[in-house]
Amino acid sequence: MDLRPKGSAVFFVLLVLFSLGKFSEAQNLCSVPGNLPLILVLENNKIGDVVTELIVQDGVMASITSQDPEGFFSIRENNLVAETVLDYETFNPDKPHEVNIACTKPGSSFTLNVKIAVEDVNDNPPVFTQSQYSLKVDELSKVDTSVGLITATDPDKNDRLYYQLDSPEGEFALETSFNPNILVKTLLDYDKVKEVTMTLYVQDTPIGSTAEVSHTASTTVVVSIIDIDNRPPWFQPCTETEFGTSKVCVSSGYEGNVPLNEQMTDPLSLKPGPLMAIDGDKGRNEPIGYAFLAGNENNIFKIDSDTGSITMQRPVDVSGPIVLTVMAFQKENADQFATTTVILTVVITSKFPPTFVKSSYEGFISEDAGVDSLVLESKTSNRPLRVQATDEDFSNGYNPNLRFEIVDGADFSITPEGFILMASTVSQGTVNLEMRVVDTTNDESSTASLTVEVTPGVPTTTPATTIVTSPVITTDSTANTNLTDISTATSHPGVTTTTPLAPTTGGQPLKTGEFSSGDMAAVGASLAVVIVLCLVCIGLMVHRIKGHNADWKKLSEASVFRSTLGGGSGGPKEGVQYSNEGFQHDDDSGSLNSKLAADLENKLESGLKPQQRRGSEQKTMTPSAVLQTTSSPPPDTSSLAETIDSEKEVKPILTKERRNEEGYKAVWFKQDIDPNTKEEVVIIPDTGEVDGDHEEDDDSESENRSGLDSDDDEGLTSDL
Repeated sequence: MDLRPKGSAVFFVLLVLFSLGKFSEAQNLCSVPGNLPLILVLENNKIGDVVTELIVQDGVMASITSQDPEGFFSIRENNLVAETVLDYETFNPDKPHEVNIACTKPGSSFTLNVKIAVEDVNDNPPVFTQSQYSLKVDELSKVDTSVGLITATDPDKNDRLYYQLDSPEGEFALETSFNPNILVKTLLDYDKVKEVTMTLYVQDTPIGSTAEVSHTASTTVVVSIIDIDNRPPWFQPCTETEFGTSKVCVSSGYEGNVPLNEQMTDPLSLKPGPLMAIDGDKGRNEPIGYAFLAGNENNIFKIDSDTGSITMQRPVDVSGPIVLTVMAFQKENADQFATTTVILTVVITSKFPPTFVKSSYEGFISEDAGVDSLVLESKTSNRPLRVQATDEDFSNGYNPNLRFEIVDGADFSITPEGFILMASTVSQGTVNLEMRVVDTTNDESSTASLTVEVTPGVPTTTPATTIVTSPVITTDSTANTNLTDISTATSHPGVTTTTPLAPTTGGQPLKTGEFSSGDMAAVGASLAVVIVLCLVCIGLMVHRIKGHNADWKKLSEASVFRSTLGGGSGGPKEGVQYSNEGFQHDDDSGSLNSKLAADLENKLESGLKPQQRRGSEQKTMTPSAVLQTTSSPPPDTSSLAETIDSEKEVKPILTKERRNEEGYKAVWFKQDIDPNTKEEVVIIPDTGEVDGDHEEDDDSESENRSGLDSDDDEGLTSDL
């Protein structure tokens, strides 16, 4: 077989080879480095940046014949450059930019097709579709309950977004940092939290990343807490108490009064307020209905199903208290209900309210009187102010069910008996108050005004004591003592003793009727002064008596006389005084003349105890010689006899006859006295004219004189 090609075939082959040679030669006119089919360019380039370099042969001219889109590229010095800023966000990856470049030289030409793709750069922040999102969740929802999912978008192709939630009290949190699903994290209570406002952040780099380029965005998320129907109605007023995760409201019930055998037309007035209930779920405020459950016997009362007001349908004819049980319920859900009691007291109708005795009162109190001190009637009186009220419904005006109260002000209070007390420290000035008296059985009342003048406090004073003595001392038995001024004074020509005592205002204020320690100390000092003064008087008396022998002898003589009269076996009799009124002014011709008798009277008066001179039960007689029985034992007659020396023996005689025999000392009476009665006789001088200071003794003596004068026909006066 002839394998050589025929002439026509050879010609065809030679033609193909020539064409391929021409194409290869034309293709070498221009190209891109590496003959890449697609050139990648970063977005956000600058105008004039080189997209790619063109490889051309010498003498070849390159020019753009077409491009899509138009005007994006150009050729400068065999370089394809960008004439615009390329943006990935506007670039369609499925349709790259395309440029056709014609490469020509004499005798040949070639068209180069260049495809260009734009690469993404992280140049855009994430974006939320809304500036604020509103979500809702039920109260008491379980932890990790989903509230909502909020996401952002990022135009950048390869960016991953990361989220962060700022919740004020940690009520909510995100499921993960790259999954912005908002979850409940605490127990939500509508009464405590009704709305939570949070901020949701997003960024295109991980949280805490140190990337050079990072973009963020944020939005506001408001979560509203929905109040669910989980509580029954609450009667008002009530005290709210938490019990675990629940809350209850405790009501003490209601009280009121209704008249006996009388029908009231208006709704009943109740305490502590009108009967009313609200929905325990305050955010829902469901409509509430009312009904009687028990206690409304004979349908005496009617309750409004919408308002809860109670009215009477007929009079009450029972005297005891009426207890009504009332139910409040949700009209849409009767399973939510609550109950309470209404206690009605049946009272007799009052025709008159209680009224104060006076329409206005005025009181006085010192500013340093102290708390709980009584307000007084006047500045100079210690009598407390008392307000009183009467009720004409009672025959005697006395209503035992009255209550006094101060309407306004906490400085003063009033006792149930109507006395005004200082409740707190009050400054000097005038306090105007309003008082009210209330009948607790029917709440009828009336008012009166009260004006309290707060006077200045008593200044602090220091007790003073002055004692001056002299040879002659007398005492003043008059003492004036009261709550605010205690003093003891002794006066005589040449002698002055004064001990004033006054209350002090320093330190803790005293209640009315009490004395401070300073007052008691001053009283003790005064008593001590009086005791010392008495001891000085006794010492002076003893000194003066013993200093005069004649006087002492006379006293001894009188002692022997007393001993002789009282020496019987029967002993002395107590409590009887004998007064020789009939011979009071006769001259004695015996051993004792009138002058000596007067001296003896003075000495005996000085030596007697005050009780003997001014006894409260015995009356002091006025004759110059008084015979008085005593219970004291007779003195030692032997020692007295030695003192008398040359004096004659004293023989006592009780007789009506005058005897002038030697050796007798006689006391004359209008009738005979039996010596065997063994009465002890004491001579008590008449001191009525000795000292003008003893006014009280003088009065007593004058009474005794009048008594003795009336008994002249008897001749002897006795005082038991």
